[in-house]
Amino acid sequence: MERQDEQHDLKMGLAMVWRSTRRLRSRQLLLACLCLLAAAGCQQAGLYQASSLPPQFAAPRYGNLQNVDLSQLAQATSNSQVLYPGDVVEVSIVTGIEKGTPAVWKGRVTDDGAINVPLVGPVVVAGLELTQAELAVRSESIRRGKYISPNVSVILTQRRTNRITVVGAVEEPGTHELPASSCDVLSSIVMAGGLSEEAGTIVEIRRPPRQVTPASYNGNVAAATPPRAERIDLEQVAVGQQRDYRLEDGSTVMVMKKPKRFVHVIGLVKKSGQYEMPTEQELRLLDAIALGGGRTLELADKVHIIRRAPGQSTPVVIQASVRAAKRDNASNIRLAASDVISVEETTTTFVVGTVREFIRFGFSAAIPGL
Repeated sequence: MERQDEQHDLKMGLAMVWRSTRRLRSRQLLLACLCLLAAAGCQQAGLYQASSLPPQFAAPRYGNLQNVDLSQLAQATSNSQVLYPGDVVEVSIVTGIEKGTPAVWKGRVTDDGAINVPLVGPVVVAGLELTQAELAVRSESIRRGKYISPNVSVILTQRRTNRITVVGAVEEPGTHELPASSCDVLSSIVMAGGLSEEAGTIVEIRRPPRQVTPASYNGNVAAATPPRAERIDLEQVAVGQQRDYRLEDGSTVMVMKKPKRFVHVIGLVKKSGQYEMPTEQELRLLDAIALGGGRTLELADKVHIIRRAPGQSTPVVIQASVRAAKRDNASNIRLAASDVISVEETTTTFVVGTVREFIRFGFSAAIPGL
């Protein structure tokens, strides 16, 4: 079908040339054109057709944050009444025999999860709600013989916070403090003002080094492990990839910017060059030709897309047709970064272009319609 269209275009072009050269009193130029038509080559072997391109050579779909559910980055909501290591509490114990105002003790929950209550000693409260912590302190004070029937009050005065540094494509990069009980990737991005317009779908998390004590501990200082880094693809998060998105104190969250992607448009176009691909929508064959200013000849129909597919050592060549792309969206293929789009010279375009230039510069006679 494409072959018949090309021959039809050539015949139409030759007809126009014939009318424009009747006054030249010579048919030698047209005979040369007919010889070129007879020498037209067949389709090259090894090409892939745009309309039936194998899936492994198709352009990937690039991420769009508008379709990403960022709530997947949040950890499960924590109970606001539960105590955690690092929280600051106030503890008061009333026995009924006090002469004045009962003393209030203020302390921090240790990394072991305990608070050191005066007279009573350490009591584990991490993971307990405030009312449960009160019962734990009361129970331990009675068990240890410090009080007979005390009334205990435990009040949370300050949550432990983590310092998280957020950099990259966010509105307010910097170091932010977040409650340790709800410190996750989503909270850190929200504290940084949200994602900027430049944000891509890749987020890198760099966790601080850990202090590790060797199994054969002999009093030496614990060794520090190297910082740990991991990458999150927000598109994978959106499809339900479950991971631990909690952050430790001293973590760094880096939101990567969208990578700039380009295609190259060459051949029979008015403005050959490199063009940046849009970030929020796909670029197709006809769009790329339009970026190149359109075709120099409307008869130019054959297009080659040179693409280096992932995992392939050599590029593949995809043959397309402008005519087919206008008729069928499958032929108007989606382009990938670094594609080279070449509007090809054919027998038709060579003959008509040569004749047009010959007449234009030799006789100053333009060919209508070209």
